[in-house]
Amino acid sequence: MADDAFSGLLKPGARQGVRSFEPRSRAGESSAGSHQASRSSSTNWAVEPQRAVRARLNAIILDLILLGLLARVVLAVVGAPSQSATVILLFLALQFAYFFGCEVRHGQTIGKRIFHVRVATLEGTPPNARQVAWRTILRIVDSLPLLYASGLISLMRTGPARRQRIGDVVAGTTVVLDAGGRPLRTPGWVLPLATIVATVLSIPLVVRAFEGQDRLQQLPVLRGFSSGPGAQPVSGRWRASAQATSSAGYGNIATGERYARAWQISRRCSAVKCGLFLTVALSHESPATAPLIRGGDGWHATFPLRLYACGYAASGHEIYWPQSSSMVLHFTDGGLQALARERDFSETPGCGYGTDTVEWTASRA
Repeated sequence: MADDAFSGLLKPGARQGVRSFEPRSRAGESSAGSHQASRSSSTNWAVEPQRAVRARLNAIILDLILLGLLARVVLAVVGAPSQSATVILLFLALQFAYFFGCEVRHGQTIGKRIFHVRVATLEGTPPNARQVAWRTILRIVDSLPLLYASGLISLMRTGPARRQRIGDVVAGTTVVLDAGGRPLRTPGWVLPLATIVATVLSIPLVVRAFEGQDRLQQLPVLRGFSSGPGAQPVSGRWRASAQATSSAGYGNIATGERYARAWQISRRCSAVKCGLFLTVALSHESPATAPLIRGGDGWHATFPLRLYACGYAASGHEIYWPQSSSMVLHFTDGGLQALARERDFSETPGCGYGTDTVEWTASRA
């Protein structure tokens, strides 16, 4: 949306805390005196979103701190493993519930209420549920790649009269001072400096992401089987043994290392269809389960992302490696025997990256 994509100025509304939209006068339709009066009456409201900038930044910092504390409490209550992608999904769910739940009712989160700002439409009215949902969902985009850099750039681009992050642009909303709220002194350099700092700090993350894509292209190929998927696998308990055929970056497995694992193949049905699932026992954590999908070169299993502790940050907190794992399998002997190939990959800035390939043989117990 271009900076001049709307044609009005925010002004005080009749109801407390509600601001209405005043169209600009067209050229030639008013006298010089009325034009001057219009400029005088609209000056403050034209920069209303600008007056809320500092309080808005303070509010999001406080809200994210509260969300982090809430996530820790919920994890402790439900007993979700910290070395799991569940942590990421839980935080995203909590973030949506918190921002949507608060802003759809009052236009304010706890942080916004404390700092006397609220969400409003560009017309100055309270946002509807759809608008709040859009600005909440797109917080994920605004926060990328780090420290809300994308959102801050959008605040700069949309100018003092709108100050919209990406979610606001899509939803047609902004953030303004609450009724009776006093603007915090906001020097002109605050928002540009915050944007520059967030962008500069994000650059290494973006560079690593591109490097990670290069490494993904260089990963060992997960080869299927020329003989195809073979027989239908038989459900039940399986005995499986593995040998690492390559390893780089991982400190807990070496090329040629052998180990044994228990498998479970099960058939599960939903209201729509039935399917086969492979569950592999893992050391020191809960088993990993993936659906078995029949393909031309074998049965494919892609496991959910798992987090493994790989080191410690300078602050003393553990650093976790997100590991992606996938397998391709070929079944013989009426589905009672299996050959499988596995590839794992992990990467995080604190621990670098690691990858390995594994060959499996398994039989129905």
